Amino acid sequence: MYSNIGGRRPAEVGDLLMATGDGVQTEVNASTTLEVDTGVGTIALQENTEIAIQSLDFADDGGYITRLYVSQGGVSLNLRRFTHPSSELEIETPSGVTGVRGTEFGVLVHPSDSRTGVATQSGEVYAEAESVEVSVPEGFQTLIRPGEPPLPPKPIPEEPFFNYQIEIVVRDGLRYLRIVGQIDPINQVYVEDELQQLNELGEFTYEVPAFYGANIDVRIVTPLGDETVYDIPLL
Repeated sequence: MYSNIGGRRPAEVGDLLMATGDGVQTEVNASTTLEVDTGVGTIALQENTEIAIQSLDFADDGGYITRLYVSQGGVSLNLRRFTHPSSELEIETPSGVTGVRGTEFGVLVHPSDSRTGVATQSGEVYAEAESVEVSVPEGFQTLIRPGEPPLPPKPIPEEPFFNYQIEIVVRDGLRYLRIVGQIDPINQVYVEDELQQLNELGEFTYEVPAFYGANIDVRIVTPLGDETVYDIPLL
């Protein structure tokens, strides 16, 4: 969906975000890519993502200062180094701010509690919250929880952490299979394309009626937009 002062409508190729409040929202299994019109790079939106212009300003030397607000979902930015040293691009979320002057990085905002994962693929970014700023160098990631400073950056693992067990639950005479899983809370997890709510430790549960041959698809999404899919047999 595309939104501006005139309202909301389905997004179309060629739509422009030109003023404060202009924005784009993707739905389940939908994604899109925005081009920064200064030629500095692209911003890829994952599914279930809402992004809008927070402000557009000019620096004294003519550099661009762009602030975008991501209320939920994930964005991956591929930006060249800016021509003007004073140019900036910032991603603000309900938990904090991530800024960059030319790099590849991703930001993932969880809709359930607004915690924000930040990961740097190349270059270097900073993450700031509660008056604390940390540098997130290439190959590292950090997590910002609302009301807390960013966690110390740690290396991005080659494969996302995922641990689970299967339980049998009997309720009202019917048998159910429950998957009790845990992921790194910096990531998101979808079960059968349904986004799961995580607790602070990254734990979640999901139930399905028990029958032989049952399988479920679990998909883990990182701040960089990388996905790992597991096909888990339940019986």
